[in-house]
Amino acid sequence: MEHSPVVIVGAGPSGLMLGLSLAKHGVYSIILEKEQGITQDPRGVALSGDAVRILYDIGIGDKLKGIGHGRDSCAEPATSMLQSPNTYSTDVEKILFHKASFKNDPFFSIDTTRDALNQAVPEAIMQVQPRLEHALRCHVSESAFCDLKEGCEVTACEEQTDSLRVDYIDSSGVPGQINCRWLIGADGKRGIVRKHFLEPTADVRQETGLYEYEATWLAANLEIRPPTPKTHPEFPLWKLGFTPDRVYDLFWPKFWHFCSPPGNPTACGRFGPHEARLWRHEIALQNWDDSMDPSGVLLQQLRPSLTRDTDESGQFLSCGAVSFPPECINILRCRPFAFAQKVVNKWFHNRTILIGDAAHVFPPFGGQGIACGIRDAHGLAWRLALLEKTGPSQSLANRLLGIWALERRQGVDDSTRLTMMNGRICNEEDTFTSWLLRSATVLLKRIPVLSDALPPSIQDDRLGYKPTKGGFYLAGLGGGGKLAQVYVGIGDQGILLSDKILVRHPILTLLIVGRGDANEETKVKNILRAADLPTAVLSEESVVFLDPNPSTIEAPTQPQRYSIPRKQDLAGVRILPGYDEGAYMTRLGHSTKFAIIRPDTIIFSAVQTLPQLKQCLVLLKRLLDP
Repeated sequence: MEHSPVVIVGAGPSGLMLGLSLAKHGVYSIILEKEQGITQDPRGVALSGDAVRILYDIGIGDKLKGIGHGRDSCAEPATSMLQSPNTYSTDVEKILFHKASFKNDPFFSIDTTRDALNQAVPEAIMQVQPRLEHALRCHVSESAFCDLKEGCEVTACEEQTDSLRVDYIDSSGVPGQINCRWLIGADGKRGIVRKHFLEPTADVRQETGLYEYEATWLAANLEIRPPTPKTHPEFPLWKLGFTPDRVYDLFWPKFWHFCSPPGNPTACGRFGPHEARLWRHEIALQNWDDSMDPSGVLLQQLRPSLTRDTDESGQFLSCGAVSFPPECINILRCRPFAFAQKVVNKWFHNRTILIGDAAHVFPPFGGQGIACGIRDAHGLAWRLALLEKTGPSQSLANRLLGIWALERRQGVDDSTRLTMMNGRICNEEDTFTSWLLRSATVLLKRIPVLSDALPPSIQDDRLGYKPTKGGFYLAGLGGGGKLAQVYVGIGDQGILLSDKILVRHPILTLLIVGRGDANEETKVKNILRAADLPTAVLSEESVVFLDPNPSTIEAPTQPQRYSIPRKQDLAGVRILPGYDEGAYMTRLGHSTKFAIIRPDTIIFSAVQTLPQLKQCLVLLKRLLDP
């Protein structure tokens, strides 16, 4: 029998992310995946919010251009359709809202190029999921703390006193067993962990969340092959000076698009490598019948949008209306999906835990599915590491996992509210209320004082888990919010993202704001020793100094001492529009001197004095008492 602290069922983004996040804490895991290899059919396309930040944190930020728009350094063989020899920006850039069709002018747009989330990395990317999973698997294969077993189907699970036994059959039909302390279901909404293990024994079910929405959508991935003068010599636009690239841009415009009634609600746009010319098209269908031909319905729905009588500037074409040749559309995938917004009534039972689609599902117009699963994994990993390294009691495990479940339910609800906002614009018929909403948003964008008002998604991100009562933070001592990410420097060693200075061994970071001196450091370390906390959680090794003063010219050169450079000192660094080096202290609190930071960038506490720091440590120890 094999042994592993953690067994993860499912090698999708959530499961792989959990394995890699555990590895950063030095916790070993085995990932069991039923399928052999990666499903090449592109599935999820949107990756939004702090999920992008988390990918940078685990070390694949430099692979994102390969995931979305460029060649990956650990790329698959060149025969893969999803590869790209060039490098492009990964940003979505804009999300556009239209009435009826994406060929109509948008009535509202969202610019995603700005650093609105104060995380210094793109707010959203349009990725190809097989490429994302491949990059994550490359990272897993390089880790001494992850073991991915493909072609292994889990068949049974037996709870024991302080462990579980997981039975599986490998690709050769040979049975295997693993003894573990934690079993994680990351195997999707119909996976065996919830449907066969938890639902019958603990009544764990997915139930309707904040958004009572159920509908059938037709989801299609298209490969576009633009006509050329050679393949379509009679195509009318050649006489008007169009090139194949311009034809592609006219009929399949860049950015991501939501189209509201009249007509079927639609979510569509480009994704993946530019030269692969991939297009995602999702259409809501009110009266779907399984006898219908999905591809035929798709082409029928697309036809009006693919006939143009104006060019990209709105000028009428002198040749009259022109239709995009249907033979230039290669349908890679087209099938109906039943979409809903659901979340589990219970996130864990004893030592079995759910993340990703096994725990929650979303409609397609929020871009929250993959992202929410990544957040689940990121927040769970450090808690499992804490339990593994402190010799946990079941009562402590229940407390920590219960708090995680509360926080993640808030996270799901935040994602649901964003999905609802997009859904109402995308799905509802044109009413006075929707007209008023559109008019108000346009007006707000034109008023300088109001144009920078924060949308709900950004407010939610800044608040972190403050709305969750009983979260793992000290609400009365500056805790609960999410730390911003900025660039930091350390002498001649260059520039790095500030999330990289958060330690993983021990689990929590004690951030001391300012240049620091030997006397102050000694006092802090004496307080830490006197607190008698588990050294795996917080110790002298947790201490990091950060000088937030952008005017400081001489950068610190000692280990664990960093400074925040001024924007003008970041030569050679790609800085997003709206980047604000002051956001770090704005989120932390300008008067803060001592802050305890969780690995998921949530502020546990932020205080001004040493006596307050002592109080924080006393309360932390109380939270961790068996």
